[in-house]
Amino acid sequence: MKKSTITIIALAASLTVIVGFVIFLGLGTYLSKAKSASTVITEHNTNGEAVDRSINAVLGNTSAGYGEYAEAAPDAVDPNLTNPTIIDPTKGRLLIRTVDMTAETVNFITVENDIKAKTIAAGGYMEYSSVSGTGKDRNLRVGNYVIRVPADKLDELISSVGSNCTITYSSESTTDVTLQYVDTTARLESLQIEYEQLLDLLEKADDLDNIFLLQNRLTEVRYEIESTKSTLLVLENQVQYATLSLTLQEVLEEREIVEPHVITFSERITQQFEAMKEDTKVFFQGLVLWVISALPGLIFIMVNAIILILIISSVRKKKRMAAERIKAAEASANNVKDESKS
Repeated sequence: MKKSTITIIALAASLTVIVGFVIFLGLGTYLSKAKSASTVITEHNTNGEAVDRSINAVLGNTSAGYGEYAEAAPDAVDPNLTNPTIIDPTKGRLLIRTVDMTAETVNFITVENDIKAKTIAAGGYMEYSSVSGTGKDRNLRVGNYVIRVPADKLDELISSVGSNCTITYSSESTTDVTLQYVDTTARLESLQIEYEQLLDLLEKADDLDNIFLLQNRLTEVRYEIESTKSTLLVLENQVQYATLSLTLQEVLEEREIVEPHVITFSERITQQFEAMKEDTKVFFQGLVLWVISALPGLIFIMVNAIILILIISSVRKKKRMAAERIKAAEASANNVKDESKS
């Protein structure tokens, strides 16, 4: 009885050890796979460039890596991922026109409504609009508008604005984006090709690590495609629709803008003579004013000069008379000598 019990216990213990060993092996294999997957995910999150290099090795290219973008990978090519080009750079330069204007008017509401109506009639729209002031008790209004109209309608709109109010300032800038548009279009096409290649590789992939990397790259490429499409759409909108930034000021009286006049040669000669005459007049006026202001000093100098001249004349007269007396005495002495000799 004791031997049977011992045998049963031994068999049970052996069976327990065997089952536990099998479970341990299965759990170890599962944990090893989980650890490998976790390692791949960690390396992807902490080193995006390494992941990009792995994908480029699969694709056989050396394109630069992209930033992270957490989104589920699409199952098929989106039919909307096509080139949204609606302008052709081969038919001419792609130019973005921007005009800044400042205008004055005494009929603020009338001009504002007219501008809005003509903007709509031209196929444009008011992108931004703000008005400050009440228009009462000299609290004059100021309106700021950003108007977008088809590029070929911009000049017509500017002319209509100038006919209803007084333009006090105007400037225009033009930006050529032809090269930028062509480069962006080429980048979009390259991304679309890469997207399709990634889908083909994903269908053929059977390794868990490669599937994971391919799905992440698909997400990143899709994000780049959408971003590039947005850039193209912005450029197309800016090229097709010119921008007019208008500041409309309400005034009590509009200023009269004098047209510039080209001065001829004869007019320049006349202006020179007029300037010379004016300069001569100013000179003599200044001279008279200086003489008047210096008159006391001049009188003092003149009086002293007269006194000095009188003194000098008196001294010279006395010297002359003394010399004459000496000559007369000498002559008389000579006469006396002559008579004594006789």
